[in-house]
Amino acid sequence: MEKRLEAPATPGESAPVRNAHRYLQERREYLDFQRARRRGYPIGSGEIEGGHRYVIQKRLKLPGVWLKETNAEVMLHLGTARANDCWSDYWNQN
Repeated sequence: MEKRLEAPATPGESAPVRNAHRYLQERREYLDFQRARRRGYPIGSGEIEGGHRYVIQKRLKLPGVWLKETNAEVMLHLGTARANDCWSDYWNQN
């Protein structure tokens, strides 16, 4: 990610790579999967990997479907809310 960081003068809302990089750097201790496995903690990557097929691909990979990136993001939020049974919560947000 470091090779793709936006310029320091770029505002935060226009710097998704820098924001993601900072987020991961601040949580490095939580990303030590080998240590977590040694301690017997569950690693949920299998569920996440499988979940994308039902939440993301189900909507975005339909024949003839194309979306602008901003619209695709909204659709992903809606699909995630539905898959997590928070449909009402999503629509009741301010």
